[in-house]
Amino acid sequence: MATPNNYVPCLVNGRMHRPSGGDILENLDESLRTVIQRDYPEVNLHSFICNEHQVKFRLEVLDTLFHLDLKKNFAVNDQLNAELSKVNVEIKDVEEQLEAQESWGDRMADKVTEFVGSWAFILTYMCILVVWMTLNVTKLLGVVWDPYPFILLNLFLSVTAAMQAPLIMMSQNRASDHDRLTAKNDFQTNVKSERGVAALHEKLDHLMMDDQPSQLQIQKIQTEMLGDIQILLNEVYQQNQDIRERLDDVEDTLDDIEENTTEDDENNENQS
Repeated sequence: MATPNNYVPCLVNGRMHRPSGGDILENLDESLRTVIQRDYPEVNLHSFICNEHQVKFRLEVLDTLFHLDLKKNFAVNDQLNAELSKVNVEIKDVEEQLEAQESWGDRMADKVTEFVGSWAFILTYMCILVVWMTLNVTKLLGVVWDPYPFILLNLFLSVTAAMQAPLIMMSQNRASDHDRLTAKNDFQTNVKSERGVAALHEKLDHLMMDDQPSQLQIQKIQTEMLGDIQILLNEVYQQNQDIRERLDDVEDTLDDIEENTTEDDENNENQS
């Protein structure tokens, strides 16, 4: 209750304050009111607490909010790490894996296929055919080992084509293995990326749903603390002004007393 001088006692230490120097518990935030009532269970909603002690309890509320946020963040990070650890994805180097598995025949098939599928093979083959047919038709060497219609040449071409087909298929099988391993790596990479994106979404949801309201509450408490500090500074400034005015009054009184004393001394000297 207010004193005759319109001052109210603070519930913490009973010191008298102006009503503007604090507030009653009913007007405070629930979190701040809970902390105050925890330390002072005998108070009621109409009890008064000064701004100075409100700053102390608000700092305690901020500390509690910070610890809760850290605890939530650690819990979310542990949950996300646990989810990501469930994805046992092993990304392998396709070229290195194929090189470790390939044999001499595989390398030879690749070389033959690479040569057969080039202009050098086509031009070389055409030159051989032209020289073969020219020598057998013109008899420049004096020997005809494959007269027209070049049955031996046809047999040679058939054997060459028959040998090329398996070699090309072997090389294509290795290319298929390469494509299969690459597709498997791509799939595993996509799975890991999808889990990572889902974890990031979950983290963002946590930040939006949990951290943002806490940050807003912290900003509100900080703003209220700045307001309380400003009020305390204004009170200190007002008290200093009151002290200065009282000192000025005292100085004026002393000056008056000194003047009166001087006049009395002069009157006494004149009378004597």
